[in-house]
Amino acid sequence: MFNVGSIGHLHPLLVHLPIGILLFAAALMLFGKIAKAEVGQAVSFAWGAGTFFAFLSCGAGWLLAQSGEYDPDMVQIHQWTGLLTAGLGTITFFMVKYRWVPATITVIVLSIAGHYGGNLTHGEGYLFSNGEEALQAGEPAVPSEDKVVAVTDSTGKKLIRRTFIYRDQVAPVLKAKCYNCHSASKKKGGLRLDSEAFIRKGGKNGSVLVAGNPARSKLFSYLLLPEGDDRHMPPKGKLQLSRQELAIIQNWIQRGASFKEEIEEILQSGDDQPVATLPPLPADSSHATAAIPQEPELEAALLSKPVNAPDQQILQRLKAQHVSLTKMSSGSDYLSANFVNTRDFNAETVQTLQGIQNQVVRLRFTGQPVKDSDVKHLAQFKNLTRLNLENTQITDSSLELLATLPNLEHLNLYGTSVTDEGLARLAGSPNLKVVYLWQTKTTPEGISRLRKARPDIKVETGTQQLAKPDTNKVQLNDSK
Repeated sequence: MFNVGSIGHLHPLLVHLPIGILLFAAALMLFGKIAKAEVGQAVSFAWGAGTFFAFLSCGAGWLLAQSGEYDPDMVQIHQWTGLLTAGLGTITFFMVKYRWVPATITVIVLSIAGHYGGNLTHGEGYLFSNGEEALQAGEPAVPSEDKVVAVTDSTGKKLIRRTFIYRDQVAPVLKAKCYNCHSASKKKGGLRLDSEAFIRKGGKNGSVLVAGNPARSKLFSYLLLPEGDDRHMPPKGKLQLSRQELAIIQNWIQRGASFKEEIEEILQSGDDQPVATLPPLPADSSHATAAIPQEPELEAALLSKPVNAPDQQILQRLKAQHVSLTKMSSGSDYLSANFVNTRDFNAETVQTLQGIQNQVVRLRFTGQPVKDSDVKHLAQFKNLTRLNLENTQITDSSLELLATLPNLEHLNLYGTSVTDEGLARLAGSPNLKVVYLWQTKTTPEGISRLRKARPDIKVETGTQQLAKPDTNKVQLNDSK
């Protein structure tokens, strides 16, 4: 389902066109002067094309800024320098006789706009480091040594250890791997991680930290999700946390997630020096789903049961239609099927799945023209635990069938036309745990009725208020 706001996401793609074309136009002018070649028409065309895409990028950038996830002051500078670049490009295009003057100014302003754009996307200091970074990108965080102080009293010698885990270990990891998307300049999901106040506040989807429980803390649990999962952090393609960095975050939360310096007395025996150690992570921490209950208990029990191997001919037909099929675990015959990249989606595509209905555990139809008639083919998918139908064409009639699936736990209905009438039918879903209802036709009253009928179902409505653009005033605990 298309919406105007999605055009804003094209800004990072579009913005490279005017940058490259305008710089090429300036370089072409320089070449023509040095080589004494006639390049006037080519130069005019380049300035015209570059200016056109500059205005197009400004429009997309304005729509992207409306998300409220970026620092308003930095956005304003980037926005006005971008518009100034487009304006100067226009002047340069028309002022043929004295083109060198506006062309030079355009290149300078373009560089400034690009600098602030890089800061918004990748964090401050991305192009020009200020020398204050505690860690270089990609360098694993190394815990600072605890300060051990000897104190003598009437009973003899004692050791006092002073530790500041958050400042010395956790903050450097967050700065190196998380600030690019979750700091003052950019607040993905309304979440900032650059101070105690903001970490405790959480994002638009609620708290990310549960002191003493890493498994329930999204700040840690999302780090361990498979990279293919939409919730995995950092996002796929970004530099991931090392095993040591994961252990640092886990250890800090397990110990109570303190933001203060801790002082503890150490009982010393002999000449042994106390050594602070980190708890071990599970083997293969890059996919360490065993560290937290990533899979629902019902799904985990389901995956432990034997199932016949899927028909290879069916798998080949699905792959030919660009359906992504992934095994749920090594050596398992249970599958996750993703239709996101499928071309020319039609009813026959869904019917093909019926040959492997016992093996499919997770199914994603995101953004495909799936209709109620297609959903009817899922009636025999008794092992289905997760179903993504966001931005599809389904209506309430599909929910009556989906409510009968015995193992369905997660259902994403974002951007669909379901109403309160269909929502009421989900109350009969035996094992439903989470349902996503952002941008649907349901009402608060209908959602309230579902919650009363099934308090065990978590309803995600996406109606949490985003933080106001100027959140820099939330500094209550920064000095602690």
